[in-house]
Amino acid sequence: MPSFVHISDLHFGREQAEVIAAWFKTTAQIQPDLVIISGDLTQRATDEEYIAAQQFLAQLQWPYFTIPGNHDMSATDWPERFLSPWKKWEKYINPATEPVLKQAGYSVVGVNTARAAGFYFDWSRGQISKKQIKQVQEKFAATSEQDLRLVVAHHPFWLPEQSEYRDLVEQRDHALEAFHFAGVDLILSGHVHLPYTQVLQGVLIVHAGTAFSSRLVAGQANSFNVIKGDHLQLSVEFMTWQGNEFQLAERREFQHRDGVWQQTAGLNSV
Repeated sequence: MPSFVHISDLHFGREQAEVIAAWFKTTAQIQPDLVIISGDLTQRATDEEYIAAQQFLAQLQWPYFTIPGNHDMSATDWPERFLSPWKKWEKYINPATEPVLKQAGYSVVGVNTARAAGFYFDWSRGQISKKQIKQVQEKFAATSEQDLRLVVAHHPFWLPEQSEYRDLVEQRDHALEAFHFAGVDLILSGHVHLPYTQVLQGVLIVHAGTAFSSRLVAGQANSFNVIKGDHLQLSVEFMTWQGNEFQLAERREFQHRDGVWQQTAGLNSV
């Protein structure tokens, strides 16, 4: 069964070196098949922060998959934001903002939900367009029914009550319906710096906290997720920073029954 380490909201520029070092140590013990990064590699999208993120990626001993977040475009350089928002991403990280990875046993499709602007006050909010939804369906069209299908986006498709003010990705309901029809198993995301899981429209949503940064939600520690399994059964482990190392805080288990994911265990802390 494949295993994935899911990290998000690295925010280089606000990173904590000791937490990064501990993450490398823990991830070396896990030896994942893939490290998945669901956006916000930088804090202010400066060249210096992008170089730091690039150097981090170069140190990874495992394959990785990453998409951008809203912090990965400039909030101060307006010509850059509106004319070439992903110039630095393409230069330092990846020419693609919506990569696709197909491996034996699983397929991963990235969706860029960050936008330079919108018809709302909070431009950090995310959107997914009808065109992007259709493209996700098309990208999975040739995928084996036996493969685990993962979508990676930055913005949330579900929020716990205390975070509902942050807003869901626009067109969430349309996207979930289409993703379920396309056989998507998981949506991995970040943005609000909280770890959680939720099943909606039969799709398992796995959300990551901030892995390395000092931008913590009150009462939360740095964290990342470990996902193991296949298209029939999965486990999600929340790894939490304990001051000098990451430790397993909770494990949740899921099974795919009658075309939908269902949680079978893990309501209590480990």
